[in-house]
Amino acid sequence: MTPVSRSYVASYNAENALFSLDIDADLTSLFNWNVKQLFVWVSAEYETKTYDKNQVILWDTIVESVDEAHILLKDEKLKYELTSFEKELRNRQINLTLSWDIMPVVGLLKMQGGQSSNVHQINMPQKYVRLPSSHR
Repeated sequence: MTPVSRSYVASYNAENALFSLDIDADLTSLFNWNVKQLFVWVSAEYETKTYDKNQVILWDTIVESVDEAHILLKDEKLKYELTSFEKELRNRQINLTLSWDIMPVVGLLKMQGGQSSNVHQINMPQKYVRLPSSHR
């Protein structure tokens, strides 16, 4: 997973980071007879003065079969913006992680999924640009 096409925006009420992702995740080995589907997401984690730990889901999908389990996306836009109402994104290090939960056909949903050992870091800029409303 690699962040690409980055844009950072400051508005009156908040700071937003807008970017897209390249994702290449082969999750086929997670499927067996008792896997109904996978819930897969990309999260951002960072620290600020206001909160020690900030976690935000930026993108997600449901994988319903082994045929769909190799996720290969280029320049995929975020489903959910990275927004700071405290305006504390500037000059922060953001860690991006791909994670998943396995939903079984039978049995308890234990929410004991996994996550990629490959964490990607984005260093936020000190200055932001204001995008035209047509790009938001």
